[in-house]
Amino acid sequence: MRTMSKSIRTIYRNGQIELPPEVQLPDNTYVTVILPDDLAEDIAPDPAFSIPDLAQDIGPEDLSRNLEHYLYGHPKQ
Repeated sequence: MRTMSKSIRTIYRNGQIELPPEVQLPDNTYVTVILPDDLAEDIAPDPAFSIPDLAQDIGPEDLSRNLEHYLYGHPKQ
C-alpha cells in the first residue's frame, strides 16, 4: 500500500539535497524536487511543453468544418 505524499522544506548544499534528520528514506528512493519559478528558468524546458510547437498542417484547411465529408463522404458544407 502506498502512503500519501509529503512536502518538506530542505536545503541544497554542496551538490546534495540535505534532508532533515527525521526524514528516513531507503537507498535508491526516487523523490520529486519542485524548484521555485525564479530558479527554474535556467533549466532546460520539459519537451512535453513544446508539443504545440511541433504541430504541423496535416490536411485540408476545411478539415474541421467538413470532417464528415473526409471521414464518411458526406457532402461538403
